[in-house]
Amino acid sequence: MQLTKLVYVLPLFTAVLAVAVPEAEPGTRVTSNKLSALDKRGGEVEKRQCNPNGCKCANGAAGVYCGWCAGVLNPGTGGSWSDVFQCNGSGGCCRYGPRDSCASWQSFSPCG
Repeated sequence: MQLTKLVYVLPLFTAVLAVAVPEAEPGTRVTSNKLSALDKRGGEVEKRQCNPNGCKCANGAAGVYCGWCAGVLNPGTGGSWSDVFQCNGSGGCCRYGPRDSCASWQSFSPCG
């Protein structure tokens, strides 16, 4: 019967699937917050609160944006174009603060 071959193949499939799922590096904490990350020295960056600072976004541009993105119209008081902003659909926003991926106006991310 063909079912006897399954006994030999099943451990192979299990081993392949176990290798295909990457695990986090030891000492890192997995979080669901998009703005939580590791800094360049390997230490964890704390989750940041989004602070309203008078920044303005385009109407309908709901999402997380770097200041260089077209969705952010004004970085607000104390804000910088290299900061991360959370925009709502009606033009309001709040500022998370600086982010390495937003620092360069030539290659910034995220936009939306």
